[in-house]
Amino acid sequence: MVTSTGMHLEKILENHRGWIEKRAGGVRADLTGYTMNESRLEGVDLSHAILRGVFLMESELSEANLSHTSLELADLRKSVLTSADLTSADLSQAKCDHIWMPNASFIEAKLIGVAMRKANLQGVRFMDAVLQGSDFSWSNAAKASFHQARIFECVFTDANLQKALFYHSRIQLSRFRGASLQEANLSGAQLIDCDFASADFTEAKLPKADLTRSSFTRATLSFCDLREASLKGASFNGADLRGSRLGGANLYTTDFRGADLTSIRELTQDQLSQALTDSDTVLPNGAKGPYLKRSGAERPR
Repeated sequence: MVTSTGMHLEKILENHRGWIEKRAGGVRADLTGYTMNESRLEGVDLSHAILRGVFLMESELSEANLSHTSLELADLRKSVLTSADLTSADLSQAKCDHIWMPNASFIEAKLIGVAMRKANLQGVRFMDAVLQGSDFSWSNAAKASFHQARIFECVFTDANLQKALFYHSRIQLSRFRGASLQEANLSGAQLIDCDFASADFTEAKLPKADLTRSSFTRATLSFCDLREASLKGASFNGADLRGSRLGGANLYTTDFRGADLTSIRELTQDQLSQALTDSDTVLPNGAKGPYLKRSGAERPR
């Protein structure tokens, strides 16, 4: 392939390899603004390269080394990056809709303002990454890892996050409406001021998670582990929490109006007295609310 400067891509890659290896004559690859759509670059080493605004639509980049690359404003729509390494890469404002990148690595990467809708992100590693103002709607991120990631004002509407790992991640002002989070592990995560309306958390693990002021309206949280979690000011209006564990959870001003709390375990009368219930709340013993202290309705039937 000949680039817009007239230099063959093979020569650019050769010079870049020399630069990485600190050989005489080595030159760091700078492909800013180049059009390279439908390229075949499997296993290419472009680590630390400058790829700002590059066009790589429908390209093959499986197992490519793109660690520490500058990919701001890049167009990677419909490209394949299976098992690619984007550790510490900067993809700010990149276009990645319909991208196919299972098992890729975004460890410590920066994804600000990224469009990554309807993407295949199965098993992708986002550990310690910064995700801000990005859209992952309708993407498949099953078994993806977000350990200690910082997620701010992102959108995961209808995304598949089944069995995803969010250990100690910090998530704020983000939308997960209709998302699938069955068996996801959010132990110790912060989910503050987020929208999880109609999301499915069946059998999810949220011990010691902070759900302060988040909305779980009509969400499914049956058989979840919410022990020692903070649900302060969170809304579970119309939610299904049947069979979940709430031992030691902070329920101060938690909104359980219209929620199904049937067979919830490890709940005390003091905890439930701090929450909001109404006549549409189904209490742990199966009776209709509102909850009355010393009624025994906090005990599962």
